[in-house]
Amino acid sequence: MTRTARGEDGQATVEHAAVAALVAIVLAAAVAVAGGFSGVGIVNAVHSGIRRALCVAGGDGCAPFHVQPPCTTARDEDTHTSGASLGIWRIGGSTALAVERRSDGTVAVTAYEDVEGGVGLSVGARFGIGRNAKGDTRLVRVGDGAPGFDVSAGVEARLRGGWGRTWEFRDGPAADAFVRRYAARTKAKLGGGDASGHPIPPPDVERVRVGADATVTGEASGALGVDLSASGFRGLRGEGARDRRTGRITLSLGVPTAVAGDLAGPLGLALGGGLEVEAGATVVLDRTGRPVELRLLGRRSTRGEDRRRDVQLRVDLTRPAAGAGLRGVLDALAAGDGRRARDAAKALGRWAAAEGWVDEREYRTGSETDGIDTELALGIKVGITDQDTRATERLLRARTRPPGGLWEGRTDCFAAR
Repeated sequence: MTRTARGEDGQATVEHAAVAALVAIVLAAAVAVAGGFSGVGIVNAVHSGIRRALCVAGGDGCAPFHVQPPCTTARDEDTHTSGASLGIWRIGGSTALAVERRSDGTVAVTAYEDVEGGVGLSVGARFGIGRNAKGDTRLVRVGDGAPGFDVSAGVEARLRGGWGRTWEFRDGPAADAFVRRYAARTKAKLGGGDASGHPIPPPDVERVRVGADATVTGEASGALGVDLSASGFRGLRGEGARDRRTGRITLSLGVPTAVAGDLAGPLGLALGGGLEVEAGATVVLDRTGRPVELRLLGRRSTRGEDRRRDVQLRVDLTRPAAGAGLRGVLDALAAGDGRRARDAAKALGRWAAAEGWVDEREYRTGSETDGIDTELALGIKVGITDQDTRATERLLRARTRPPGGLWEGRTDCFAAR
């Protein structure tokens, strides 16, 4: 029985290799006949085909990872923000509607509702140093003509939370019709009317997000040419999303900056440097709760403020090495062991440099804000905010590098234009 089982295992291995080889030959022939791919495209198509064929033949769950997702070609977001401050207290909220158009023609519409509250405190002093008739140094009022000096400091802490819903549509006209219906429903609700005449379907994705941040500032200036300022910021953010159709859960979590830097180090080397890392990572879970994908987002510097270059590293967590690496990072973070977390992150980063999927996008961005944002201090600080902001993004360039492959332009992201 043992000899038979081993023989069957060997036969299965040979069959898997044969399937992978057959798929590679078919892919190579197809791209050669089509003639529409560059040499890089042929290499990547064959290489990715072999990897995916091995996943399918082995019955593993890594096959979906090798399917390239569509590009976001345009994004428009309208946000209304309102808030008030009295003394040390801050309270506010915002509503937003974002329309995201993709290269495959599909459109996602997301509505967000957020609330926030916090406290803020600032103190300051102004004084001068002069001499009296006897020549003794003494503290005097600045109004006496002595050199003046200003010192001020402030601290502010905020908590925020919110929820969102996303609807997926097969094309632009269907999404535009939904946006008009959603706007009519919102207007009816704000006017105190009956919104039942503008029904909307259940969302495809449900979202929730939380955040907290603290800011400390300090300034000092004087008539003698002294001008100093400093600020510090600590923040934490997180967002969770559940796809009601597939059961997939996406968790975006903030992590310490040092750990994020170690994770993205290999990505920065692959890009030739110039990478600014966002301290956050995204983990995708399947319907059973098993981690299947890790995403790390970075940003590359651009010449103008109206450009943004995003870089995303995707790692297949169904691979044993990647899954073990991620568990090592999470276990160390949960234990509060920063050094062990950085070591685990470096190990995972080295593996991801060779096996991760890298996508780079460049967008033209714009933003317009209308409304008021004012603050008045007469012993007690009073402020009010009521603003509308419209932000836009348009895809300019896109390229990708599959696992083990070469950099290739995503011409398919512009085919529909």
